[in-house]
Amino acid sequence: MRWRDRFAVLYFPQGMSLSAVSLGLFFIHLSVFASDLNNFYFTHHYDRMSFQYTIVLIFSHVISICWAAMGSLFAEMTDNKNFQWFAMISLILNGIMFFNRLSLEFLSIQYREENH
Repeated sequence: MRWRDRFAVLYFPQGMSLSAVSLGLFFIHLSVFASDLNNFYFTHHYDRMSFQYTIVLIFSHVISICWAAMGSLFAEMTDNKNFQWFAMISLILNGIMFFNRLSLEFLSIQYREENH
């Protein structure tokens, strides 16, 4: 094997791939957020919330927003209005979910149990 041999080639996906993946991540984030809202407002089981995964969740939100933004840029280069609409909705939903997660983290900061 020589140094010039390729073993992995990465391409940006064409079409709806980035927007569809970011929308899939949105639904995962939505389910985690709904579980945290249930534990925070209704059952008051603060120890069952996803505090220990806050950094991973915020990073995942940022990645999802970046993918949605790239999908939106790809969509703007096409003339397909449905694809542009889908990409923009995906970007808006991911942005709203990011700010909802951030506000829930700030609301629940006094209920966290920090173990050092």
